[in-house]
Amino acid sequence: MAPGSNNDLATYEKKYPRSLFNKGVRSQDEEHLGHVMKETQDKIVVWGHHDWRFDFPKSAIIAVGRNVIVGMDYKDAFKYKVDRDAPLPDVTPVEKLRQKQ
Repeated sequence: MAPGSNNDLATYEKKYPRSLFNKGVRSQDEEHLGHVMKETQDKIVVWGHHDWRFDFPKSAIIAVGRNVIVGMDYKDAFKYKVDRDAPLPDVTPVEKLRQKQ
């Protein structure tokens, strides 16, 4: 979205309907884990409570509707917790990275 434009989140979501950006993330036992802040081809980055960050593989997703549901209980989600200041996963496909080298 361009600075100074009148675009809002609803406009963004209408333009990119298949994006998981900003969807809530819940465990299969219905505990809130956070919101999707970045999506790559194989991962979602989730900002959660207490400055937590989770990098879930997309293969862990079991349902997508109003929320993204990951196929694990709340306590098991912490296997995917990473340092919030760690570099974000790159969205550039590996094949393109290899071509640049």
